[in-house]
Amino acid sequence: MKMFQVYPYDANRNIMGQRKYTKWVSAFFLIGSILLLALIGPRWGIDFQGGTEVILKFEETVSDDDVRSAAEDIDLEAPLVQRFGSVEDNQFMVQTRDVAVVSDQHYELIMEGLEALGDHQETYPIEEQPDRMEVRYTAEKSHDDIRQVIVDAGLEQVDIEERGQRDEHWYALTFQDLQRHIRAGFSEHFEDAFDERSGVQRLESVGPRAGEQLRNDGMLAMIIALIAILIYIWFRFDIRYSPGAVAALAHDITIALGIFIVLDIEFSLPIVAALLTIIGYSLNDTIVVFDRIRENLDFAGDREVVDVANEAINQTMSRTLITSLTTFGAVFCIALLATGLIQDFAMALMVGIAVGTYSSIFVASPVMLKMDAYLKERQRTQALLDKQDEEPDPSAQV
Repeated sequence: MKMFQVYPYDANRNIMGQRKYTKWVSAFFLIGSILLLALIGPRWGIDFQGGTEVILKFEETVSDDDVRSAAEDIDLEAPLVQRFGSVEDNQFMVQTRDVAVVSDQHYELIMEGLEALGDHQETYPIEEQPDRMEVRYTAEKSHDDIRQVIVDAGLEQVDIEERGQRDEHWYALTFQDLQRHIRAGFSEHFEDAFDERSGVQRLESVGPRAGEQLRNDGMLAMIIALIAILIYIWFRFDIRYSPGAVAALAHDITIALGIFIVLDIEFSLPIVAALLTIIGYSLNDTIVVFDRIRENLDFAGDREVVDVANEAINQTMSRTLITSLTTFGAVFCIALLATGLIQDFAMALMVGIAVGTYSSIFVASPVMLKMDAYLKERQRTQALLDKQDEEPDPSAQV
């Protein structure tokens, strides 16, 4: 009994013959993605631009507009509100560029006031924790005087703790923190619909400098991955295969980023993880095709490399389609049922699976053929030069 086949193993379709058309498809999406990256750019998440993400749980049903209005009323900068979980959960995720209640203006007023107390030695703002500051004096200062400086600057609460030795007069100041501000603000706005003690389910803040560092590290991780893959393919196969593998991966990442911008997917750490997963998935498909091409070349005789590559792709097409469709189906279900970051991660993988499957056939293999032709042309040219060097110069004969 013949088993069901998604793609016949003995098929002999001229897949490589379509590369003269697919190169324009790739060029269109690549140019479009590059323009989107240059003109619009990714929508950076809290991880990469700095800010705060908070999960709020309400005791009663509220709308997105109500939550957004409350966030604006308590002066959260550029709040982004979306439902978190099902409607029955009454949970919302609020993202804001704020990482602290203390603004630059507050900082300037506080530092001026602390210096005006006299005997001031040095003030240490803490960039990683904007709600904290340390100050040192040459003489002891009253906690009430320091607290009054904070109140005069426009803040309501401050905790003062003495640090160091007794004669150092070193004070650590912790101002009204953002979590306390959000709790109080939403409790006042929603009253019984929001429990001030348990309403904040989770709060995560990332400073701007830390976000920039994470962004740079994420890009560096992908660059290092591409270089490592280039070296691995070079040693695993030979030089003719490496450029094709790297070109396919660069193609996948660029187009995936462009599609993320179109779909308005927030670029966060889970999306970086998705991109690295896409690199691995696409590379796996590419290596399967390359491995079959190399095996077939051992028995190819005088056949053209393009015919051998076409045969190898036909032989591996069934495996490629089954793997891709199975994975795509599972990830599609996650994207359909999940919410928040998990949904974004699943959608990113769906894009990567589709683009990666395409590139392993219509990008990696055509580039390999180009590289093979280039290397053979170099060998022929070098052989002609060597032959000319070996022949005697007629003008030198007497």
